[in-house]
Amino acid sequence: MNNAMGTGQATNVSPDQATVCCRGASNALGHPAVYLTFAEQSTVQCYYCGCKYTQAPTDGDNPQAAE
Repeated sequence: MNNAMGTGQATNVSPDQATVCCRGASNALGHPAVYLTFAEQSTVQCYYCGCKYTQAPTDGDNPQAAE
């Protein structure tokens, strides 16, 4: 699950997913696999390529979902 390198756009992941694996580009030009843990934050960024991953908010995190 990767976003395009250098786009600055975050890839949304499930809110119950605690860790993501980033390998950079989807071809041979990627980087070694790194595992990024969300812990106390909802967005993490790969220190190799800058790809961002964001946990999608749950319905309880979105006040407009209750309306």
